Order: sequence, then C-alpha cells, then structure tokens
Amino acid sequence: MGYSGAMMPQSSGFRAGAATSLAALLASVLLAGCAAQAPKAVPKDPLAVAEAALKQAQCREAAEAFVQAASASDDLKLASRATQVSLGCEQFPSAERAVARWQQLAPYAGEAALARTIIALKLYRLDEARKALTSWRDSGSAGNQDPGRFAELLESETEATAVYRVFGDVLMTDDSTADVVMAQALLALHAYDLKQALLLARRALEIESSLLPARVVIIRAQSLLGETDTALAAAREVQGQLGGEDVFLVADVLNSAHRDEQARAELLRLRADPALAAAADRRLGAMALQQGDEAEAAKRFSGLLGQRGSTAIAMLYLAQIAERQGDDDKALQGYALLADSGVALMARGAAGQILLRQGKRAEALALIDDYLRDHPESAIEAYGARAQLLASHGDYAEVIAGLDAALLRYPEHPTLSYQRATMLERAGRHRDAEKAFEVLLRKRPDDPGILNALGFTLSDHGRGLDRAEKLVRQALAVSPDNPAIQDSLGWIHYRRGRLADAAQVLELSWRNGRDAEIGAHFGEVLWKQGSEGRARYVWQQALNMDPGNALVLATQQRLTGEAAPGRRH
Repeated sequence: MGYSGAMMPQSSGFRAGAATSLAALLASVLLAGCAAQAPKAVPKDPLAVAEAALKQAQCREAAEAFVQAASASDDLKLASRATQVSLGCEQFPSAERAVARWQQLAPYAGEAALARTIIALKLYRLDEARKALTSWRDSGSAGNQDPGRFAELLESETEATAVYRVFGDVLMTDDSTADVVMAQALLALHAYDLKQALLLARRALEIESSLLPARVVIIRAQSLLGETDTALAAAREVQGQLGGEDVFLVADVLNSAHRDEQARAELLRLRADPALAAAADRRLGAMALQQGDEAEAAKRFSGLLGQRGSTAIAMLYLAQIAERQGDDDKALQGYALLADSGVALMARGAAGQILLRQGKRAEALALIDDYLRDHPESAIEAYGARAQLLASHGDYAEVIAGLDAALLRYPEHPTLSYQRATMLERAGRHRDAEKAFEVLLRKRPDDPGILNALGFTLSDHGRGLDRAEKLVRQALAVSPDNPAIQDSLGWIHYRRGRLADAAQVLELSWRNGRDAEIGAHFGEVLWKQGSEGRARYVWQQALNMDPGNALVLATQQRLTGEAAPGRRH
C-alpha cells in the first residue's frame, strides 16, 4: 500500500483472466486487523488509545483515535490502518477523514482510491465514487483484476444499483472485453434493469460467441420480464452445459412463471442425481411451504438434516413450520440449536418473537443483546434485528430510542438512518417519517431506495401524490424492474383511482417479488375490481409465505369483514 511515485498511464480495461488480488485488498481495507503491528514513529498516546479501544471492540473510539494519530503523522501505514479500522467498524465520518489523509500522503495510491470508492458507494455518493474509481483505474490497478470478481466484491460490500451505475460509467469502453461487459450485465440483472442486462449480455456474446454465462443472463432476464416460453426453450437448449446453481435454470424459469407442477417435476428429475439431491430438496421444500403444504415441506427438510451445507437451513425451516403449527416449544428448541450458526440472528429474532408473545420480554431481548456483545463485528445487523423484534410487538418508543442510541455509536450510518425512518412510519409518526426520509434524500438524492420509500410514504397517506409519483418514477429510472418500486407505483395508481393501471403494475410486482405486502396491495386492487376470488387466492399465497403478516390480515378483514386466520397457536 505504498506511494506510487507518479501517475500511471491510464488502463483501457481489465486484463481478463488475471489472478485477482482484490479479495485480499478488500480484506485489508474492510477488516480491522487487530493483530497488526503498530507503525513506528507515531505519537504514543493516540495510538495506544486506539489499539486499546479496538481490542475492547469500542469501534467509534478506536476509529476516532486512529484518525487522530494518522492526522499527526506522515506514516502511510498509519493512514492506511486508520482507514481499515474506520471502514471495518463502519464509522464513515472517520473513514472519510482517514482516507483523505492517506490520499494526501499518497495521491496516486490505487488502494487508497479503492477505499474511497467503497466509502462513497456505501454512502451512495455516486459522483464521488466515479471520481475515486477513475483514480483507481488510472493507477494501473485495473489491469491486475478479473472484472467479474471485482464487480462481485464491490457489490458484496455496497449495493447493486450503486455499483452498476458507477462500474459501467468508469470501467466500460467501446472496446471493452467480453468479461467486462458480462460483469456489467450481471450488475444490471441484480439492479433490476432487465432490458439493459439483455442488451449487455447480447453484446458480450457478439464479442465472444461461446460465452455461456451471457446466455444464462439473457434467459434469467427474459424469465423475469415474463417471456417464459422463449426463456424456457433457451434454458433447455443449454441445460446440459450448465454447472453450479445454474443446473436448476429450467426449474427456476418454471418457478418464476408459477408453473408449479412443471417446476416440481423438473426438480424431481434433477433430484435423481445424488450430487443434486440436497439442493433439489431445498427447492422442493421451499416450494411446498410457499404453497401451504407444511407436511411436504417438513418431509423435504427433515431429509436434509445431517447433510453438509444443508443442515442449518433445514433446521430453520423445520422450526418455522413448528411455529406455524402452533408448537412453540418445538420451534424454540429448533431456534436454540441455531443460536450460534450462520443463521443465528434470524433464529434468535424468530425465537425472540415467540418469547415476547409469551410475555418473556427480558429473555427475548437477551437473545439479541448477547449476540451483539459476542459479535461486535455484526453490530449493525444486530441493532436491526433488535428493532424488528421490538417492532413486531409494537414497542415503537423503545425501537426509536434504540436506533437513536445506535446512531450515537455509528454516526450517520445509512442503514440505521433508513431503519429509523421506516420505524417512524410503522409507529404512525407519519410526518416525522417523511421529514426523516427528506433528510436522507438530501444526502442521497440518487438512491432509488430512498426515492421509493419517500414516494410510497407520501402516497400511502394520500399526500402529495404528484410528487410521490415523480419520486417513484425517478427510482424506476434506475431500477425499472424492481418489484418493491413497482409496488409503490401500483399503489399510487390505486390511490389515484386508476384501478386498471394499478392492477397491471402490481401483477408484475407480485409475479417477481412474491412479497406478502405486495400481495396485500395486489389483492386489494383485485377486490376493488370485483375479482374477489382471485383476491382471496393472492392473500392466501401471501399468508403461506408469511402467516402472521399484519398488513395482509388487516387488509382481508377490512375488505371482507371477516376475521382472517393468522398463525395457529
């Protein structure tokens, strides 16, 4: 991570197939290395404070102390370490100061430019991210990276739409290699810009006609766009060449089109291969649960117990099935076995909801608080899980207070700030929620998630429908096929009395999103159109996925006058 001495000649692209060092670089940039030796010749007091705070998992104090030490030193290693710790601790104001010092000392260092790119992407400052990524490219670093792996790692650390918009602007040229174009095609797919994903994948095939991943992207995009027959024919044509998760491509296309029996038959065919049996059973079990067939789902997941790579997810599903069936003791036993697994927070949150229903508040909160204490590296996720747990019980005052406290520890953190705004909305503090989203929008004017959230909030309360629609359409311009944003547009149409337009958009959203709240909205529009039987079917499908969803249950009861069945106890 040193000073390069001079501006490197601009690289026109990536060296396809080169061994990437980005994973190691991101690890060094994003993970605070507690065991690293302190640089020499630095002020002892700030650095000693920093190291002590880091060992005690006091992230904010450690980050601020490292930045203080770096600001008083000309040591590049210290500036780099201050950036590592601040980013690893998700202390973004400190990270910005640290990387500024790093770049002050080493203006042309590619690693410093990459760190600034990541910070800017996390904060959705796209112009800043483009500038920083251009500096990284011009440092010569791009020539050593595999473009697909590079895009994947950036996306894993930030957000698909942000990376999609920046990667293409900076790293794609008219003479880009097929690998670069394919990396952008995958980002387009993940960012729900399906038509652009199609165009990019076809461009990659024009450059390299044998590029199988490009054909897979085309098939998946066509499937999500509703071009089922075309996608299905193409999937069957390449089926024998596929590996990994793509071996289920035909089943995925059928499932996306809700051709459930055909999808099930295809999965059973694939299950005959012992190497694919476990993965097929996971899909079969999930399909059965989505259709409300708990016995079939339990059979599939029980068969996965003890199998490497499948046991934890199988146990989680089995615990959820037990909870659906009203056997809370069995569900709690299952969740307890997963308390330190890869799905620990999900299991602890689910167990916490049962305990709250049983009046065991202290035990419920201890599940999350103990995890937070033992896993400080997952603090943001733990704070979010705690907020969701309390919100499920209607304790919104404590939810907001907890998020306010978290924001003191993690100033201006985008995830926590967004969660706080959404919780204000759920708490019925609609004006406060709108103000919070407005603040976020001023900071992140290009973020489709913020645009959509504010637009939906305005429309849901019948205020400012013109502005709400403008905001949501801005979000769709970035992510045109995103089911959540389509749902918002459909709801705006509904609020305006445009039932036909609402039904058309919400049907697209429901087909690809299959989210319970989308189902609630789609069902309501169908009911108002007079399609009461279809509305009931959609609501039931939504409840199969999320049996206790409050919005679905409330919508059913409001429109039908009937008490809708919830989770059994």
